Amino acid sequence: MNLLVEIDKTLSRLSNALDKLNRDEFECEEAEGKLTIEFEDGTKFIVSRQSATNQIWLAEPNGGWKFDYKDGKWICDKRGVALEQALSDLLSQKIGESVSL
Repeated sequence: MNLLVEIDKTLSRLSNALDKLNRDEFECEEAEGKLTIEFEDGTKFIVSRQSATNQIWLAEPNGGWKFDYKDGKWICDKRGVALEQALSDLLSQKIGESVSL
């Protein structure tokens, strides 16, 4: 399995899911292995491809997350949380409403 292809598919899937939410509180843009989610106050969440390590990294104001591909999901190496769940939780906290990706 080519993990770089899987990473790109995941970023595209997340971008599409965020677009479908059709929220005014944030905008998202996907380009060249990076998905940027920017909020009205200028805060950003950045989900990016890390080619050298075959990981996905998530940068957010409170720190960074690293995700490894395990059993068909991207799982945080330290927290044991799937990427979609982590991003859903962070978005929910930021906008004050439940978000599910």
